[in-house]
Amino acid sequence: MHYSYGLVLLLFAAACVAGLLGALLGVGGGIFLVPAMVLVFHLPMKIAVAVSVVSVIATSNAGGSSYVDQHITNLRLGMFLEVFTTVGALSGSVLALYLHDWVMQLIFAAMLGYMAYAAFSTRNLDDQRITAGEFARARPDRFARWLKLRGEYYDEAAGRDVVYVVNGVPIGSIIAYIAGVASGLLGVGGGVLKVSAMNRYMNVPMKAAVGTSKLMIGVTAAVSSILFFLAGLIHFTVVGPVAVGTTAGATAGTMIMNRLHSARLKWLFAMLMVYLAYEMLAKGLDVGFHLHLPSAA
Repeated sequence: MHYSYGLVLLLFAAACVAGLLGALLGVGGGIFLVPAMVLVFHLPMKIAVAVSVVSVIATSNAGGSSYVDQHITNLRLGMFLEVFTTVGALSGSVLALYLHDWVMQLIFAAMLGYMAYAAFSTRNLDDQRITAGEFARARPDRFARWLKLRGEYYDEAAGRDVVYVVNGVPIGSIIAYIAGVASGLLGVGGGVLKVSAMNRYMNVPMKAAVGTSKLMIGVTAAVSSILFFLAGLIHFTVVGPVAVGTTAGATAGTMIMNRLHSARLKWLFAMLMVYLAYEMLAKGLDVGFHLHLPSAA
């Protein structure tokens, strides 16, 4: 890859978009940045993952504090789940050093496909449950009751306070660990799985899940970045413009997320996941098995 001012601007622009979408969806931007680095800038998968991990730290710092200020983030829930995610991130980082690029690309595509299905199948559920007050009527399990994990935030799109009762802590903890593995293995901060787990299995509204995930992903990525740095996979000439771009994009995204309806956020999430899943699947099959699928890029 020839390094030039034009390349720096392109990296910055791509990172801005990734940071904006990451802030809207609580996924750190890595879920968009890794495919961009591989498919557009033709970086090796492991280097793209390492760049993404560092950018996730930047976007978490930019967006996480804003969601805390807006009282969207559930601090207790985030700190509890982060214990499991951090252990998973260490496991995933070790795996990333040994797996082939095409294997990582196929795993990435499978995860994106699941996330698209999960978001689309529950696209209208949040707004309906907020209107009916169902989030507040759920029964907490004994772990959630003991840890006092319930929460409340003001939803600007709905124009009302949303109270919710957290449950499903055991399954949420397991998925948090898997999210950590995904973070270390794929450089995505783990937010793609944590947002879905909190929303789908723990009775946490989409926006609260996004805000809580945004707080967690920086800690998770920091653990993984140490191993990537020691392995010599972090290229600072690429990391610089990407980190600045994701920070700028994340700052803009946090200003508008709470004004959007959850259904629109999930539609956006699902469409992007389908596109990126196909592109990463095509790339993995091409490299690993020499099967050529038409590109949608």
